Amino acid sequence: MEGKKNKWLIVAMLFLSIFYVVGIIGLLNDATSKLFQQLTPFNILLSVVVLFCFHHPWNRSAVLSMLAVAIAGFTIEMFGVHSGKIFGSYEYGDSLGWKISNTPLIIGLNWLLLVYITNLAMKQIGIGKPWIELTAAALMTALDYLIEPVAVQYDFWHWKEEIIPIQNFVAWFYISFIMQLSFNRAKPVKENKMAIPLVLLQILFFIALNIWK
Repeated sequence: MEGKKNKWLIVAMLFLSIFYVVGIIGLLNDATSKLFQQLTPFNILLSVVVLFCFHHPWNRSAVLSMLAVAIAGFTIEMFGVHSGKIFGSYEYGDSLGWKISNTPLIIGLNWLLLVYITNLAMKQIGIGKPWIELTAAALMTALDYLIEPVAVQYDFWHWKEEIIPIQNFVAWFYISFIMQLSFNRAKPVKENKMAIPLVLLQILFFIALNIWK
């Protein structure tokens, strides 16, 4: 049984790796860049679906805690867009798909994806309490640092005068830390071997786009 699980894990890792590589090529190519920008929500959704295929355990507590992270992420972003008081003054472009109150629906799912994979990755490499929340929040902030230039380039979101404020990264760290604390307290996940591969794919994906674009 364990051998079969490992086989499917390898298949999923290869599938996502190819998908991310194709995404890099598509975004870097001027002829296909616009198309691949519109596929960004699908990229996030597919990553979450594959991640959840290896999630354990599925129960009411897990579903509610993950739903809470997604809703909180969306709500914070919505308030941030309208007030400019959390991350700074910014607005979303069209690449992230359908919006409610000028905020893409997919952004809540992206918060859940990042909180989930960074939390599990820290645990799986042996980071223990009380450092899990701090290191996971720091990793999320580092990922945001890689994402920001790409986001502006590909119409994910735009900052006032195209200047990314330090306030954004400070807010990202504190909000990520609070979400990590809540996530750990709920303990919705016992194991998920896709966490570390997805963290690495996210890092390599945005490093590649930063270097070549």
